[in-house]
Amino acid sequence: MLGIQVGSGVLGIGASVPSGVSAAILIGGTNDMATAQNMGARWEVRDPDGVVVDSYEDWEMFWTGPGLEQGFVGNQFILDKLGLYTVKADLLMNPAAPVTVDSYDGALCAVTEAAPTEELIQHTIYPFAYIYEGDQETTTASFRTDPFVPSAWLAEIFAGKLDEEVRAQGGRPLEVKVYVDVTPIFWTDFTIEVISTPIGGVAGVSSGTAVGVPIWLAIILVCLAITAVIVAVTLAITTVVGLVKRKPGLHEMKPAWGKETLILTIKDSEDYWERTPTPSGDLEGMSEAALRDYLDEIADEEVGEGLDWAAMAIIGGAGVLAAGAIAAFAMTRPKE
Repeated sequence: MLGIQVGSGVLGIGASVPSGVSAAILIGGTNDMATAQNMGARWEVRDPDGVVVDSYEDWEMFWTGPGLEQGFVGNQFILDKLGLYTVKADLLMNPAAPVTVDSYDGALCAVTEAAPTEELIQHTIYPFAYIYEGDQETTTASFRTDPFVPSAWLAEIFAGKLDEEVRAQGGRPLEVKVYVDVTPIFWTDFTIEVISTPIGGVAGVSSGTAVGVPIWLAIILVCLAITAVIVAVTLAITTVVGLVKRKPGLHEMKPAWGKETLILTIKDSEDYWERTPTPSGDLEGMSEAALRDYLDEIADEEVGEGLDWAAMAIIGGAGVLAAGAIAAFAMTRPKE
């Protein structure tokens, strides 16, 4: 028997295997002789470019009796090139003067593109992203949790809590994406990407520079906890600073925003452009239509007449949801 071991499974010769997995050759042979024999195996594996990725030869320590089988498992190697991997393998007896009792020379497996395992379960663009232009931080964090069902994800609660926590640190969230990989049986991997204005005193750091992450780790863990997602392991977290351009427009987004979101966005706009703050009581006394008109007025004065505040075209399946004091632009990729 000649096969390829991938994870805990054994695949037959010529099987299709996703790119990036670790594999090993498995050979088993039966002693058909009437006497016990010392058995061995050797093989050479080549990638689609003809490069040797595994070379192996070994003999059993003892003897295999008549009718019994002896197995050999080789070195681990990564199937990282698309195309056909080949193997030349020999089953041997008698190490003093090796005799080939069986052999194979041909296809081992076909390596194909690995299917994506991550599912985008949240994409939120915050109102301040349509106002702000300048320094930004991009934080990417990966976590492992207990098994999780994507349909149970509380997008609005997560987005609202993130807004609250980032503002408490003196920043403003601009955009967040949440991905999950539910293919493992015993756990779920989360990847969260947050783009925000700088927090923690890193404004002015050169673009592309990695900065400290303790504050961001604490923020994201708090936001996950409030959605009942308990992190078992933090796999990785990085924060890199850069520059962000203002997202185009508001006209198509504003109709979906409630009064609380409109007032918060006006206050953020006045603060960002250093305008005289409108008293909260005055804003509370305005209708939603009047608040939208005033927000357009601010935009026209600060950025220019005819500014299109519309969000980029609503991407397949996208919608607008209100999350407390924010308006969230959410997109969930449908399952394959």
